[in-house]
Amino acid sequence: MKTINLLRFVILFAFVLNNGTVKAQQADSARHLIDTLLQFSKNNSLFSSQANWKKIADSVRFKAANAGTIKEALPAVQLLYQLLGDYHGFITYNNRYYGWQGNNKPLDKTTHAILIKKIKEGYQLKKETLEKGYGYLLIPDNNPTHHGAVNEIARQIRDSLAALDPAKLKGLVIDLRLNPGGDMYAMIGGLTNLFEPGKLGAFIFPGTNKEESWNVKSSNAVDKVYSGSDTVCTINRRGKALYNLKVVVLIGPYTCSSGEALAISFKGRGNTWFIGENTGGYTTSNTSFQYTNEIGVFVATAVEADRNGHVYADDVKPDDELIAGDDFDNLKNDLKVIAALKWLKHKSHHPLFQ
Repeated sequence: MKTINLLRFVILFAFVLNNGTVKAQQADSARHLIDTLLQFSKNNSLFSSQANWKKIADSVRFKAANAGTIKEALPAVQLLYQLLGDYHGFITYNNRYYGWQGNNKPLDKTTHAILIKKIKEGYQLKKETLEKGYGYLLIPDNNPTHHGAVNEIARQIRDSLAALDPAKLKGLVIDLRLNPGGDMYAMIGGLTNLFEPGKLGAFIFPGTNKEESWNVKSSNAVDKVYSGSDTVCTINRRGKALYNLKVVVLIGPYTCSSGEALAISFKGRGNTWFIGENTGGYTTSNTSFQYTNEIGVFVATAVEADRNGHVYADDVKPDDELIAGDDFDNLKNDLKVIAALKWLKHKSHHPLFQ
């Protein structure tokens, strides 16, 4: 009987000891995440040079002092992004996003009821002929999840443009109102027919004044999109070049992140006009690394500029501001589409071109 009691005691002691070891390891993991994120942000953040790093580190570590798990350390992670003013950076943990939403601009539920409703309902790549000679292409966000997905998305966009019989087009509406982000290179790749080969935009790293441009090159009916010296999308061209085709780009508050980068790619392009509302304001570029299989780290490291060097520190603004009036289900009633058609048909009479 005493032997059994002793055995129970040994088992209980081993359980308590093991449980304590696991908790200690989890707490160490939480502290290591905080330390790693602090150092990575200090070395790479867009806002690093203006930050009081001692104050930030002390505040973040104090917030995480009692964190016994990664999950319990997440509020400290969010505090870091807040103190940096990094509203674009975040970490992913178990397929959820954790960051600081300081740049979110709540939309008026009455004014933007249709836009909000459409975002919630869902949407997809859409092509439509508005009138004879005038096409419409809605470019949604995307999420490439496997090798080759970037090129696949580009081909879907390219084929949708080709289906509009672009050789007979007099003008095209590119709709980015339902584009909160994804892979910018897939979207640019699908629209290479519209871009003359060369620089479309650049990431500017203020700390070092380094610039990394994104470009399009074409050779033997194959278009390639580059980020710096890296080839990020390759696609076979369909149809003729449309460098001079008149294009209206529709933008709005849900045009964010890579959607904004795509919009910036059209800035400086000839025969191009922007109609709609200010974009969401995520015109920064993130640098990322995979901390563990469950945790990815993203930190804003650069601002975006167009081909002419104009930096978009806040958002992308339209040439003609038009608030609300959206109707994605019936484009004939969509006020922004109506305005786009008017500009495409009468561009030569616009004061800017007189």
